Amino acid sequence: MIVEYDGNFDLDSGKRVLWFSIPGCPPCRIVEGFMGELGNEFPEIQVVHINAEKWNELVGRFEVLNVPTLIYLKDGKEIGRRNLVRRKEEVLVEFRELEGL
Repeated sequence: MIVEYDGNFDLDSGKRVLWFSIPGCPPCRIVEGFMGELGNEFPEIQVVHINAEKWNELVGRFEVLNVPTLIYLKDGKEIGRRNLVRRKEEVLVEFRELEGL
């Protein structure tokens, strides 16, 4: 399941993938094509889409330097990160690892 971050969201519990992107970014649009699939394949993991231009405090908190960036969280703690994602296969391992925790 993918949800759009709106500022009123608890990031400190459960299994989550924070997906940082910006509108108009070509690599971000590539990622958008398969993030919905991953959200459906791993329903116990909540994918949180974050517009990096709009939510600067989260960009700073998680030290996001480029987009797209995926940050894997379990109970609010970062357990992994992937930058400059281009293909679904690049992130399947991390989704499976997070699923197993």
